Amino acid sequence: MLLIRLSLRNLLRQKRRNILLGSAMAIGVAILVVANSFSHGISDIMFNKIMRYVTGHVAIRFNERGGIMREIFRDRARVLETIKDEPVIEEADESIGMFARAIGNGRSDNIILIGVNTRKGISEKAMKEVREAFRLVEGSWKDVENASIENPVIISAEKARYLNVKRNDVVRVRFRNMFGQDQAARLTIAGIMKNDNIFMQPVVFLELAREKELLGYRPYETGSLSLKIKDPQKNAFALAGRIHERLKPGAAVIYASVSGRSGSVPAVLLGYKSDDGSKKKIAGMLKLAGGSFEKAFKKDGVFVPAGLARKLGVSAGDTIKLSYDRKFEKTPKEALLPVGAVCGSGCPGENIILMNDSGFYDLYYENMPAAPGPGVKPYAAGGAWGGLAAPEWILLKRTFNTEEYRKKYQDIARNKWKGTTIDVSTMYETASDILKLESVLNIITLSAVLVLFFIILLGVVNTLRMTIRERTREIGAVRAIGMQRAEVRNMFILETFFLTVFSSAAGIIMGFAVMRGLSLITFHPQDNPLGMLLVNSRLYFLPTFTGIAGSVLLIIAIAVVTAWFPARRGANLPPAQALRHFG
Repeated sequence: MLLIRLSLRNLLRQKRRNILLGSAMAIGVAILVVANSFSHGISDIMFNKIMRYVTGHVAIRFNERGGIMREIFRDRARVLETIKDEPVIEEADESIGMFARAIGNGRSDNIILIGVNTRKGISEKAMKEVREAFRLVEGSWKDVENASIENPVIISAEKARYLNVKRNDVVRVRFRNMFGQDQAARLTIAGIMKNDNIFMQPVVFLELAREKELLGYRPYETGSLSLKIKDPQKNAFALAGRIHERLKPGAAVIYASVSGRSGSVPAVLLGYKSDDGSKKKIAGMLKLAGGSFEKAFKKDGVFVPAGLARKLGVSAGDTIKLSYDRKFEKTPKEALLPVGAVCGSGCPGENIILMNDSGFYDLYYENMPAAPGPGVKPYAAGGAWGGLAAPEWILLKRTFNTEEYRKKYQDIARNKWKGTTIDVSTMYETASDILKLESVLNIITLSAVLVLFFIILLGVVNTLRMTIRERTREIGAVRAIGMQRAEVRNMFILETFFLTVFSSAAGIIMGFAVMRGLSLITFHPQDNPLGMLLVNSRLYFLPTFTGIAGSVLLIIAIAVVTAWFPARRGANLPPAQALRHFG
């Protein structure tokens, strides 16, 4: 306590010098706090005000037949079942959008139609965030529900100005639906919004049910799912892992009735993988009693077990009629299948018909089969056929950064999967480059400020040396009355420590004042990417306790280490020599 009191007294004795030095240090701290808060603000905007609306905290994406733009899953209720008991999920939205060409009054441009479910209840907090991100200047969000208006939409002011349209005008759009068919529609401008982010200006909001209808979705189908969760930094990866585990697929099976010349019998249609490696394995396992592998391996060809062929009264080259109950439709699905080969041995079962996965998935996805009826034992592919049976879908591996995620989707485009691919991801891995950007900004800021601080700390060293020289006789006096060298050294180090602490506190206050002042300035960028860094047309700062505390502790550590050397030199002066000093 004595050393602390002496250190604080000595700081007050040299007010002018310490105020000048402390002011320089405070300015450095203020710059560091402002820059650090701004970089955190950029990350928060990207993650919580852009990525959150684009992908959600956790996303479940579906791509049918390897089509990147064909985002569809045929059993909406089944995928919703995998997330229903998760308390961390706040909202689960269908993420459905499409690119379209809009034709206004004498002008045309590209737009992105996004479906929104305005009928779903939304918390006041969520509504406030939506209002901040998309500020309506005309109309209201409820206008998109108006059944008396033909496809009402909310459009950005910038896009409306470019298309030369205003509220209640009609915009014609051309687009391609989920199944590659070219379509056209009329959209009515029901509302106009403002958004500072240039990347969100092409977005046009349409009621979700209407967009699904335009794109060709049936009521039981869905596009990708976007999940908003509590405390995403803590829960996102764990939740994605649990959902991924629940989505492991079984074998895709159709329980059907098969008819031939001799009658009708129950059977199971099983798809098999049609890559070259799988075909080679199947050719080695099956012994044919008729027909050929070449014909059976065709898209619509099938392998029929010999016993089943006898019951049906068919042989290779004949046609069988398949009929099965559909999960979502009342009428059964019927299809004619040519018998490419009759299997004498090696088939996975006596009543199991094998079909190329490409043709099989045409039946399976377009007309989802019902579950097996009462008394029918569900088929489970095992043994050698376990790895050859076509799965219900292809569950993609979890990835943990943007590079892995990008490679995964390149593989989808390259492999041309026959089945639907399912991917579970978090916004942190799909946009990990944003975190890298924040780190780079922090490193650049820290490097620049550290250079400034080293210049300031040179002043600390010179000031401390001058102080020690002026107080040499004082050092001799306190040493003569019993103060040890370590205590003298620590007294000077404490002076530097307290000066840095007080300067850092003043710098933090100054930094917050600067951020407050800058955040009051309104910017109105037009078609400028820098607009994405704004919130409500103002600069956005997000100071964090760990960021500020880490910066201050680093600065204090540098200051103390720098002060240690001149303080030790002063403490090592012999008392007699110090008392004889005249400066």
